[in-house]
Amino acid sequence: MRFPNAATGVKRIFTAQILQLIGTICMVIGCIILISGGATAVLSKGSDAGLVAALTQAAGASIFLVAYSILAIIAFIMQLVGIINAKKDEDSFKSALICTIIGIIAPIVGGLFVRVSPVVSSLCISFGNLMGLFVTIFIISGIIKLADQLNRGDVSTKGSNILKIIIVIAAISLILSIISSFMLTNTAILVTAMILLAISMILSLVQYIMFLTLLSQGKKMLLES
Repeated sequence: MRFPNAATGVKRIFTAQILQLIGTICMVIGCIILISGGATAVLSKGSDAGLVAALTQAAGASIFLVAYSILAIIAFIMQLVGIINAKKDEDSFKSALICTIIGIIAPIVGGLFVRVSPVVSSLCISFGNLMGLFVTIFIISGIIKLADQLNRGDVSTKGSNILKIIIVIAAISLILSIISSFMLTNTAILVTAMILLAISMILSLVQYIMFLTLLSQGKKMLLES
C-alpha cells in the first residue's frame, strides 16, 4: 500500500459521509412527522384526541431529530480525523483541514452577531457553508492527485469531471438558496421561494451522491495500491 494514511483517511471520510446520509434521512423523516403533527393539531381544532395525536407525533419526530444530531456529530468527528490522516500523504487534505476549521469558526462568529447585525450573522453562516464546499473540493482534488500518482487515469478523470459538475451544481444551489432566503420575507411569493429551495436541496443531493461515489472508488483504489 503506497499511501496508507490516505487510504485510512479516505475510508473514514467515506464512512462519515454514509453516516451523514443516514442522519439526513432521519432529519427528513423527523421533519415530515413534525409537520404532520402540526397539521393534525390544526385539523382537530384543539380537541383532546387531536392534541394527544399531535404530541405523540412530536415525540416520534424528536427521536429522529436526536438521531440526526448524534449521527451528524459522529460523522463530523470521523471526517475530521479522516482528513487529518489523509493530509500526511497529500497536501490537498491540509487545505481541506484549514477550510474545516474556518467552517467551524464562521458560524460561531455569526452567532455572536445575531442580535447586533443579522446581516453579518447571515454572511458568516453562508461563509461557513461555503467552506463546506471547499472541503469537498479539496478532498476530491486530493483523490485526483493520488490517482495520478498511482497511474489510475480512470479515477483521475472521473474525479475531474465530478469536480467540475459539483462546482456548477453548488454555485446554482447556493444562488437559489440565497434567492429563496430573501423571498421568504415576502408572503406573496412564498410558494416560489419554497420551490426554489426544493430545487436547491435536490441539486445538493445530486452533488452529495456524486461525491459519495468518488469517495467509494477512491477508497477502493487506495486500499488496492
